[in-house]
Amino acid sequence: MLVRTFCKIMIALCLCFQVFSQKKLFEKHSDIAFGIGTANYYGDIVPINRPIQSTLQNIRWNLSFDLTRHFSPRFSGNVALTWVRIAGDDNELEGVAVQQNAFMRNAHFRNNIQELSFKGIFNVIRGSRNFQKRVTISPYLFLGFAFFHHNPVAKVPLDFVGSEATAGEWVSLQPLHTEGQGLASNPKSKYELFALNFPLGFGLKYKINRKVDLGVEIGVRYNLTDYLDDIGGNYASSNELLTISPLAAAMGHREYELIAANSGNNREAAIRQYLARNVNPIYANPSLTPVSSFPNIFPQGSARNGASRLDDIYVLTSFRLIYHLSPNIKCPVIQ
Repeated sequence: MLVRTFCKIMIALCLCFQVFSQKKLFEKHSDIAFGIGTANYYGDIVPINRPIQSTLQNIRWNLSFDLTRHFSPRFSGNVALTWVRIAGDDNELEGVAVQQNAFMRNAHFRNNIQELSFKGIFNVIRGSRNFQKRVTISPYLFLGFAFFHHNPVAKVPLDFVGSEATAGEWVSLQPLHTEGQGLASNPKSKYELFALNFPLGFGLKYKINRKVDLGVEIGVRYNLTDYLDDIGGNYASSNELLTISPLAAAMGHREYELIAANSGNNREAAIRQYLARNVNPIYANPSLTPVSSFPNIFPQGSARNGASRLDDIYVLTSFRLIYHLSPNIKCPVIQ
């Protein structure tokens, strides 16, 4: 009986020693976090070659909830749900010399994105064995992949008359086939509203107390779609788009809207200046050239996406509140 009890005690001590030895190597644990911050899109409507202006003019927001599992002093895994709003407007390019074709295009959009991401995290500074004794400041890098849903929308022209929509109303662009998707001139099918992207970036965590950190994170999303803004190819003709619907034609060719639907800017003077410089000086005179005489400057097959050859990207900056969950390590119970 004594021997049996002694054996049980020794086995229990061995198991406890093994558990605490593993704990000494690294105490695996998890944390949960809430983040809020900014979102910026760069693409066909917001050119990345004007980084300061494009960033300041088009700041939107993001919200995130995530779970991180810390597997070792260096490596962690993260899963996150993120809600993102991005937007852009060609009218912000008025007067920018190399962007006047984009100004004339007069496109705008906003897009609400729902993203589910899976990321690997590399801690630049090796972590402590015990999460409560982690370093005060911890920089890290991350890389992963994400699935997301998006739906670009834009406002209907203020002079639109029809039963499909009301002037100034926000409408979804993908169902309108604004580049003539599926028609003879563009046999490609309409773009998908579900897509894949690759998040990468860096972050920094600051320890507040044993269980709470504050953090900041900056990440770029490289998307496998060029249609976050509904623009990615060539113009269809207005007549072709009319076979889809009058609304499709109105949303696919917006160059001669005199009042921009999104910004409310009066565009007529800038339009006449563009035509006078690129078509004929006579268009500068309103008394000689009424709006109805404006020529077709974006014929079928001309590039709607300008000189852009890169898929759309967006950048998220997030300020995070992080709470570390205590691991449950228990010694075996002796019976």
